[in-house]
Amino acid sequence: MNIREAVSEDNDQLQELQAKCPQGTTLVASTVNTPDFFARAKAYESHKVLVACEGYRVIGSAACALRDATVNGKISRVGYVFQAFVSPDARRKGVAGQLLQQREDYLGQQGAVLAYTLIMEGNLPSMRYIESRGFKLHRTLVMPAIVVHKEMNVPSMGRIRPVTSKDLATVAELLNETWQGFEFYEPTSAEALAQFINRTPAYSSDSLLVLEDQREILACLGFWDWSQIMRITVKALSLKMRMIGFFLTTTRILPEFLKPGDIMKQIMLTPIGFKDPSHLAALVRYVNNQALLSGIQQIFCICERNHMLLRSMKGFIRVNTAIHLYVKLLQQNVSLSDKQVFIDGIDM
Repeated sequence: MNIREAVSEDNDQLQELQAKCPQGTTLVASTVNTPDFFARAKAYESHKVLVACEGYRVIGSAACALRDATVNGKISRVGYVFQAFVSPDARRKGVAGQLLQQREDYLGQQGAVLAYTLIMEGNLPSMRYIESRGFKLHRTLVMPAIVVHKEMNVPSMGRIRPVTSKDLATVAELLNETWQGFEFYEPTSAEALAQFINRTPAYSSDSLLVLEDQREILACLGFWDWSQIMRITVKALSLKMRMIGFFLTTTRILPEFLKPGDIMKQIMLTPIGFKDPSHLAALVRYVNNQALLSGIQQIFCICERNHMLLRSMKGFIRVNTAIHLYVKLLQQNVSLSDKQVFIDGIDM
């Protein structure tokens, strides 16, 4: 077996293998990056996708990304490890371990002070494995999922419109104010926002909305349409999800709930900035109505379990999933504070 950086010619093999490796426990789904396997990673300015091969056959893959973030009050380089899967017939042979070690080595060589990863609730095998590799549970966050099922009333609080290049400096300032003091947040700028919009597949200036009143931007909300970069097929539902589905359908809140074989269409909210949760609520409701017209079924974000942005989701059907943040320090004399943590939606 050898491990190398993935190239475009690996696209078909990677998609075929990814389809054979369902993910999740609360909701088990097959996630296939399509039409371009590498589109998922392109949201990051600096990223690397690795493949493990036996001859010309790809038997595993994993990705990582580098970014700057606040670590205990100081801007430092950090690494995110994600999108790992191994062929069912190649498991328990050390493939996953070698892929993880290669990513850690690379991140360390690039100056990352730590590596982090996210694991959904109930995924005990992944938690035990990542802990055996030196990662420690740092915090448990929440991923609220809004069920898109009906049009919502949008409060008249100002004008909602797509961002323009002239807005980016003001939007950056609003984002920095919203997340100031959070671990893992990097202060942004107009230039950084423009670069993110330009490089991210299925994202454009139309994907980033602002609420403006009397020429003042009160809130901003971006949405990344996963349905344009990945095909998510439901394989199985946990007891928790089946019970939620039973309640929603028997009370006729929804005509039907997810079932095996369904193709899920989802959007992730990013970036998020606001002066008051009521301002953000208007944008969330507006995005819900646009999603309804587009056939989107769920809207997600990630935040602390007590963060005030959750107030913007009142009136929605919301299913919360716990997300465990695991961290491994890669350099000495590095520590994390106990402050609240910021995780960008692109990490899911």
